[in-house]
Amino acid sequence: MKGLKPKLPKELFEHDFTSLSKKEPHARTRLRFLVLSHLKDERSITKVSNKLRVSRTAIHKWLRRLTTEGINGLREKKGRGPHFKFPVEQHEIFKQAVLELQHNRNGGRIRGEDVLKLMKKKFKVNCSIDTAYRTLSRVNLVWITGRSKHPKTNIEKQESFKKTLKKS
Repeated sequence: MKGLKPKLPKELFEHDFTSLSKKEPHARTRLRFLVLSHLKDERSITKVSNKLRVSRTAIHKWLRRLTTEGINGLREKKGRGPHFKFPVEQHEIFKQAVLELQHNRNGGRIRGEDVLKLMKKKFKVNCSIDTAYRTLSRVNLVWITGRSKHPKTNIEKQESFKKTLKKS
């Protein structure tokens, strides 16, 4: 049983969606242009949705956006993806604060908990330990080291001890 054929907006016929889809670098926008190209060629929404594996609801939304916002309404908008706790402008300030924290330490490396405390105290950012480590990675501060040395370590005594140790 066939449903009513939807009335396609006049904006659909004002653009060459085939050539736009070939030039578009973003995959989701390219798919939208490809779907609209098929609709422009008088294929049904159901056939296009089955062929390109897109829901009919999404196609109807894209048609509405084409009518209300024009061709730019189909393009990918900003705001998708992760939102960072620190803007790019603050990365250098954060990096310097972490390096200062490490420099003022009496021994050993700073830990994730130390960075979390710094983020809460100085930058008023409340986040998880994973976010703290990701932020450190983003500002190129990742330490992978062996066991840290105690501040009162005497390397000469250790070497003399190794020399007097019996080897069996």
